[in-house]
Amino acid sequence: MAQEKITTLNDLKVAFDELKALNPLLELETRKINNIDYNVFKNAPKTFRDLYSLIQLLHGDFPFVNENNKQESFSDILQKSKNLANYLSKKGLKPGDSVGICMQNCSNWIIAFLGITAHGATCVPFNSWWTSKELEYGINHSDVKLIFVDKKRYLNVKELQVEVVTNENIPKTIDFNDTIADHCDDWPSKNSSELDVSVLLYTSGSTGLPKGVMLSHLSLINALLGFYTLGELRQHVHQETLLQVDNASVIINVPLFHVTGLITQFLLSMLAKRNMILMSKWDTEEALKIIEKFKVTNISGVPTQSWDILKHPNVDNYDLSSLIDIGAGGAARPEDQVKELNNKFNIPLTFGWGMTETSAIGTIHRGEDYLKRPTSCGLNVPYLTELSIIDEKWNFLKSKEIGEIVFKSPTNMQGYLKNDEETQKTIKDGWLKTGDLGFIDDDGYLFIVDRKKALIIRGGENISTLEVENNLDKHDDVLESCACGIPDEKFGEIVGALIYTTKKIDEDEIKDFLSKTLATYKIPEIIKFTDKPLPRIASEKIDRVGIKDILSS
Repeated sequence: MAQEKITTLNDLKVAFDELKALNPLLELETRKINNIDYNVFKNAPKTFRDLYSLIQLLHGDFPFVNENNKQESFSDILQKSKNLANYLSKKGLKPGDSVGICMQNCSNWIIAFLGITAHGATCVPFNSWWTSKELEYGINHSDVKLIFVDKKRYLNVKELQVEVVTNENIPKTIDFNDTIADHCDDWPSKNSSELDVSVLLYTSGSTGLPKGVMLSHLSLINALLGFYTLGELRQHVHQETLLQVDNASVIINVPLFHVTGLITQFLLSMLAKRNMILMSKWDTEEALKIIEKFKVTNISGVPTQSWDILKHPNVDNYDLSSLIDIGAGGAARPEDQVKELNNKFNIPLTFGWGMTETSAIGTIHRGEDYLKRPTSCGLNVPYLTELSIIDEKWNFLKSKEIGEIVFKSPTNMQGYLKNDEETQKTIKDGWLKTGDLGFIDDDGYLFIVDRKKALIIRGGENISTLEVENNLDKHDDVLESCACGIPDEKFGEIVGALIYTTKKIDEDEIKDFLSKTLATYKIPEIIKFTDKPLPRIASEKIDRVGIKDILSS
């Protein structure tokens, strides 16, 4: 039997040319945005409100959200969102005002997001693991006027200067049910435009404080259609069915405040007519039960979650035959895990690389192509997006030369909120610097070899080493600290810290101290102490590589 040929970027271009002639939704046109020419989907809905209405027109009604075995249809959810959007208008909120969400995954989170974005306000989904201090920063920085929270998160915002809507009836707050109580046939009269900021997502970066990533309606809708296009291309080239699946369903097993949960799981489910089975927190056994009970077709998330399923002692006791895809993103899958997953489940595996700043889209790797090049991130969407490698002077490099990965796409962010300096460092002539070092091979496949930014990726969560160090250094007895990502079989990386102190302090004291200002996942799991100044390299910078070795030993 002849070996199957690996798909190249040129193969995808040929397939895209053929599909564009058949599907008007895939037609592209050149648009000038901020004086830069981009290829955008010509017939794309202009705003989220238009998108939601188009989906209802195309798909009619379908099972859309299942929370704790309570099933709601797309029409039910959209009606509540319409009611909520009108409530926001009655409250005096205008398109462009910021409205926050800070809840664990739940149907109200989804209703709030749809209502806020269709109203025309800017939706600000906050990390639900943030402390009150982190939330205070985010709320003030984004000028949030109203925030939707659940009971647990209410404790972190109750003292802040912001109006609060809660999932439960709590004194001096607005009950969520009151925001959807009045039936409205139409959306509010005023709306935003396609280049307005529809979503503001916070991401950790090398500057320490989280940065607000401004994503427009146009960026996010083009990203969604880009993912849809990738599904169509895989079907055209490999006869794989990804999105056009009868009775499709997906587990929402990633927080909705992440681009993965928000875009590739939640929003893409509208285009794919998928039923979303919500998980408030990750539990492997519960996920296995859900897959069997609801005949789940798609599961994705961070690599640790597919690793958990693969290694669960009871995995063989469940019927997982409904699955057509096991996806991952946020961090690279170890090569051995790719092979083990394939051997165990014998269905196509998917890996995606993208960023908050690119609206989650970047490259996709799947099936036989993934098995043959398991260390690659895959191919980008031809025509819509461009991928390249640069050196320190912004010279574009040749195939297989290592440098910083840059990405040009209409899906890219408009910039960082109130941070022109970082925006200008990151974007040039439409190209976005990713902070990742890598190369592109002759077939167009992207390989990431290292990260330029001082970030730790723990199970898909970005953690700024500088943020951890800044909080460590506030302890009276900590003279100096260095945080590093330490390799971990399950999470990819965990946080480690070397602390210089002349006092007697222990791990528990440090962890308790940090718990007051940092989310739990950011707190170092490996802590070592030294009574000498931290080691330095010749330039007198801290020797992070050497310290990483110390923490890993």
